[in-house]
Amino acid sequence: MKAQFIFAPPKTRVKLSDLVEKVYPPLGILYLAGYIRRYLPKVEIEVTDGLLVGWERAAAAIKKFGPDILFLSYITPCAIGAYAMAEYAKEILPGVITVFGGPHATALPSEAFERSKADFVIIGEGEETALQLIKTVSDRQKDFSRIDGLLWIDKNKIISNAPRQFIADIDSIPFPARDMIDMQSYKGWFVHRKVPETSILFSRGCPFDCTFCTNAVWKSSRPWLRLRSPKAIADEMEYLKRLGIKEVFDNSDEFNCNMPFAVAVCEEIKKRKLNMPWKTQLRAFPFSEELARKMAESGCWYVHLGIESGNERTLRGIKKNITLEQCESACRILKRYGIKIFGLFMLFNAWEESGKLEFEGVKETKKTLGFAKRMIDKKLLDYMSCTITTPYPGSHLFDIARRHSLMRKELLEDWARWLTDESFIMKLPGVTDKEASHLYFNGSLLRGYCYLKSGNWSLKDVPVFFDKFTKSVILRTRGLFGV
Repeated sequence: MKAQFIFAPPKTRVKLSDLVEKVYPPLGILYLAGYIRRYLPKVEIEVTDGLLVGWERAAAAIKKFGPDILFLSYITPCAIGAYAMAEYAKEILPGVITVFGGPHATALPSEAFERSKADFVIIGEGEETALQLIKTVSDRQKDFSRIDGLLWIDKNKIISNAPRQFIADIDSIPFPARDMIDMQSYKGWFVHRKVPETSILFSRGCPFDCTFCTNAVWKSSRPWLRLRSPKAIADEMEYLKRLGIKEVFDNSDEFNCNMPFAVAVCEEIKKRKLNMPWKTQLRAFPFSEELARKMAESGCWYVHLGIESGNERTLRGIKKNITLEQCESACRILKRYGIKIFGLFMLFNAWEESGKLEFEGVKETKKTLGFAKRMIDKKLLDYMSCTITTPYPGSHLFDIARRHSLMRKELLEDWARWLTDESFIMKLPGVTDKEASHLYFNGSLLRGYCYLKSGNWSLKDVPVFFDKFTKSVILRTRGLFGV
């Protein structure tokens, strides 16, 4: 049995580094590969990062390897590329079994059958479902009804099996099979102290339910948050160090959802004397002086802080469950311990209140930019970004946008356009393209101001800044001239 796992790319190469290819390896499919390797060691496995190599080379990898079963994981802007890849695989390998999974497939599972030659769709966490599916196919069985978390076709009818329960002990999941890809192909996050640098996951999921959150995979069962043990985290960091990795970035949703856990992780890293700088993602609340101190003592020097908006009404509406005061307080604490802060902001948020559409118009979006500037001037932010709020499938916001007709029909038919030529997916009442593009452009200027003010940049960062600035100029031009 030969199984190939591909992180599917868009059909056409995109520009301006919108998909951050070459930054980090796709941990999702690497976790799947590692799991199958442990429990089915006789299965021959191939891993292909299509986002890294592009559609044509990923397709060539399918032809060369000749899998019996092909797993395609994909995000929304890459859905059309994934469907085309399944079609191609069926053409050159008529007997191949195609399996779809990942965030978009979990959010809109039936679409894979409607728009491609899919045989199966995995909903939610994929390790155990993929394992049982490969076993069933290997044994030449035809009854797939007992595999939880699976959608399949029987007599031209889509069958939805019982939901898959999450793996309770995520320490039991093997480390991602990083040895199956070329780790040197990934340059890491542009902010780092040491290289090479890579990503790691301290946990799976998040206990909160923000309106804009798109991670349907980790909301497909309960509990929404599962924590690795501090020992397992430090073990993986130690393993990565042996591979030559010198810095890691915890890409879990939020490090401090569980404060005792966060403190214990810091203590374990310090106790093990790993001497490895690390970065993570934080909520503004809960947070404490003790945690900041222990983070710094264990080598954490940089965080992403999800602030999202400069409007209290918005933070309540999108269910962020933080306040602007808590954001400022967390930044002040982090600064006392020398930890760099990358503030994340969203423009033109939207939500519902009692079924009524609410959103940030021009005035409130300007307030967000104003709040960000004040934080920069107070030296509470070292880096920042402003992104346009996008209603990705799997989020409450996607359902809201559909209910209130905020997205054009053609955008729901061609997901690739969400990436290539449509950055303003939602058309909010009373907000013109010209106004939206102008504020996005101002956000790009503010980002440059932040870097210059903090002094946290070097010549190696210029290409990144140029890409982002170029995109903002293009969008502003489209807004001004309607192109």
